[in-house]
Amino acid sequence: MTVILSTSDVHSPENLPLYLEALKNTSVEPDLILFAGDMVDRNRVFMLKPVIDATLKKHPNAKIIGVFGNEEYRGFEKLYVQMYKEVTWLNDEYIVLDNKEICIIGTRGALDKPTMWQARNIPGIEKYYFQLPFKIEQMAIELRKLGCRRIILLSHYGVTHRNLAGEREESYPYLACSRFERIIKRDLFDIVIHGHVHMGIIELITIRNVPVYNVSLPARRKLVEIQI
Repeated sequence: MTVILSTSDVHSPENLPLYLEALKNTSVEPDLILFAGDMVDRNRVFMLKPVIDATLKKHPNAKIIGVFGNEEYRGFEKLYVQMYKEVTWLNDEYIVLDNKEICIIGTRGALDKPTMWQARNIPGIEKYYFQLPFKIEQMAIELRKLGCRRIILLSHYGVTHRNLAGEREESYPYLACSRFERIIKRDLFDIVIHGHVHMGIIELITIRNVPVYNVSLPARRKLVEIQI
């Protein structure tokens, strides 16, 4: 059995006290810790250090894998990689673990509609959001061909509108990319994990028997435990 702890949206230092309390209350010893983005607030790169230090102090033997969120600004990915080598960063790429027992695809994810700021400031963002589900689908197909037994999709943005209850309905297109549902229904993933949905009252849904978790810390108030 593989034990996973996952969270997102720490927005350090904003939710750092909540994270430290949630970390203290974990009672399992995880094999993997998955960060689903927005671990710092407004690209405060140095504020990730207390998160990682506390995490490794509590769980020194766990492997940490993370993706970037919208608060880890585009163009700064290399800086995070250089500064925080304790984390295996996935940016629209995958990692194969334990002799193909578990494979993880990591991405910021996509939105049904870019925010006004994104549309103004990120050239080609609409095209990127449109193409990303197909790119992730091809990665999953490749991993299945490689013989991966369990494939996890780790995304910052949501992947469906079905678990956004608690948020304003008019904000749904800016919280998730519903086009990922088609891929999830193809049985390409065994588990899907995302964050970004701070007010989401639903932790877990299934899409054609595939569990989809919203692990956003402001919503869950804990680290979400997942067992494979």
